[in-house]
Amino acid sequence: MPMPEVLQQYAMRLGFPGSETLAQIFALLFDGEDDLRIIEAMPGTVQEIADRTGLSPERVRASTERLARCGAVGHPMHHPDVFRLFPAMIELRDATVLWPGAPQELFELWGRLISTELPHLVTVLKGIVVPPMVRVVPVERSVEAQNTVLDIDSARRIFREADLITAVPCPCRTQARRNGLGSGCPAPPTSMCMQTNGFARAILNRGLGQRLDNAEALTRVGDAEDAGLVHMVRNNVQKDMFMCNCCSCCCIGLHFVNQLAYSGALAPSRFRVRLHPEACSGCGLCAERCQFHALSVEEVASVRQERCYGCGNCVIACPEAALVLEEVRPREHIRVK
Repeated sequence: MPMPEVLQQYAMRLGFPGSETLAQIFALLFDGEDDLRIIEAMPGTVQEIADRTGLSPERVRASTERLARCGAVGHPMHHPDVFRLFPAMIELRDATVLWPGAPQELFELWGRLISTELPHLVTVLKGIVVPPMVRVVPVERSVEAQNTVLDIDSARRIFREADLITAVPCPCRTQARRNGLGSGCPAPPTSMCMQTNGFARAILNRGLGQRLDNAEALTRVGDAEDAGLVHMVRNNVQKDMFMCNCCSCCCIGLHFVNQLAYSGALAPSRFRVRLHPEACSGCGLCAERCQFHALSVEEVASVRQERCYGCGNCVIACPEAALVLEEVRPREHIRVK
């Protein structure tokens, strides 16, 4: 069956024109003529969509609420009464795999899209300038020795100062595990994706996730660091934030960097690692810890600086203090929206 015109246009906006796999994903999410008329009329409130489509507000409300529950549509953060389509594939993927009633077929289709069709999108992205959606923030213990004060770079500050915090299962690990992948993943059960303020309210409005107090959130930040995971946050500075704790075996962001060689998928932190080779014992713990494959060890460690995103995991793993994080980018590196 050919994809309806409105969905063809949406697939094109997401970067997958003509994708049969995405067409099958859409078939699981959008059901019938009402849904098609409604998404064509988005963005809008229930009443606005009803006025544009000629459907009754009751029919529009029933459809939009069902679509929101399954993650097919969302809301602008500060306009929870407005429904809209997601502007990026990864946002749609993340929302739909958290759908409590998601069929196994959905996870398999997303896995196929990412493994077989994402490389083509990356080829397109490499030819244009697209600001990364997320950036790496360093493990704070990795910069304490340099007496560097972390403020806008601080994962702990984000959650210490948040008014509202939630946690949801990591979409990347959820998809990987539903597809029988991610065996040996180092992430502990507490290493979920966490949201603050506006993002947290959106999670609770959808009926997902756990609400955390500040102390529990800070404990989870530490658990993720102990496991060697990489903190990734929204790539700007605002009260409304999210933080993923990422591993190279499951994370799509690290898949972009490591397997698809698309360095522009992630913004690095303001730091980069430097090796003191005379202090290195060649134990190899740093290379085991690095999620970016930036370190290798023969007699001593060596660093591929172009692959270092400044997370600091290798620094806290090194028993000889042979690695340090240096501040190599100004505060202006971090966008303020």
